[in-house]
Amino acid sequence: MTGLWRLTRNRYGRTVYDALDRAGVTATWMYEYTRSLADPIPDRTDTAVAVERCSPGRIASLDPPVEDLVAAEDIVAALADDEPVGYLFCSVGATHHIAPLHRRLSFDGAYLRRVFVDPDYRNRGVATAMVAAACRRAADENATEATALVALDNRPSRALFERLGFRATRARRYAAVGPFSWRSVRDL
Repeated sequence: MTGLWRLTRNRYGRTVYDALDRAGVTATWMYEYTRSLADPIPDRTDTAVAVERCSPGRIASLDPPVEDLVAAEDIVAALADDEPVGYLFCSVGATHHIAPLHRRLSFDGAYLRRVFVDPDYRNRGVATAMVAAACRRAADENATEATALVALDNRPSRALFERLGFRATRARRYAAVGPFSWRSVRDL
């Protein structure tokens, strides 16, 4: 399973997934990662980027899905030489439509999603710095826990959250073929 993400996490794999979904055939397996914000949050890693909260226009060059933002959701961006090289979305106490699960979920604490880093800046601690900054900001807003949903095949994101003290607490699965669907939520 280690290398599966290399087959599925690219434009070709996404095209196949989307085509099957449009035909009414889909399957998703996601891990719900959580972390207490009462525990120390690592300081910014040794990276050459600045991390800040910003407006959608500030990261427009990265083509983010800003139409998916919910009310009061923040954008946390990484900037190198004042140019955006990454972003994530973070909300506190919000309800989100989780498209792959065909479900709306509410999160009492912080919910982190849409973590993206420009390919030229990956493996340099950029995502780590953004997630840590988002967790600190959420803790400042009195959130006691942070959550992220990560697909089973997304090994890089799973490793990112695990490095920052997140732990897989639930497995959420959804499958559908035409009008027939199945859901499962299992505590880990």
